[in-house]
Amino acid sequence: MATKKGIIITIIVLGAITVASSVIWILPQNRGMTFVVSNYGNEIESVKERHLAIMTDMDSDLTGLLNNTITPNDFIARAQVSSSQTTSLITEIIESNPPPEWKESYLNYDEALKKYNDYLAETIALANKIKDNASHSDLSDDISKINSLRNDTNSFIVKSNETSP
Repeated sequence: MATKKGIIITIIVLGAITVASSVIWILPQNRGMTFVVSNYGNEIESVKERHLAIMTDMDSDLTGLLNNTITPNDFIARAQVSSSQTTSLITEIIESNPPPEWKESYLNYDEALKKYNDYLAETIALANKIKDNASHSDLSDDISKINSLRNDTNSFIVKSNETSP
């Protein structure tokens, strides 16, 4: 049989759970991190420096892949990390919400980062083909596409520099 004390404790616990659930439901949720930028020139330069470091490392890794000094699996792992880092830079550029005078420069650099992510995806595809022992003629088309994407990336970087105030 239930005692008065047990019933009261049960009611208190159920009431506390109901109140806690209501509070969590009613309070606004944090939608994520936001970036507050006060110097848009420094912000984009910071992104460019980090992107340059990623590109330099990946250029070296791609050379190593093509010279057989880096295994395809190692290259793929490094390229995936670089892609993740590039995606973070894209998010940073998008969420910085630049003023009108910086907008075009930021948009061009955003395009450069997106092209670079495409480049990374193609290098991963190349590494997979190398891993599967594809012929050199099969690889040459991929290498041409990779070079084209890298040139597109560089073109958008130049446009970003030209359109910055």
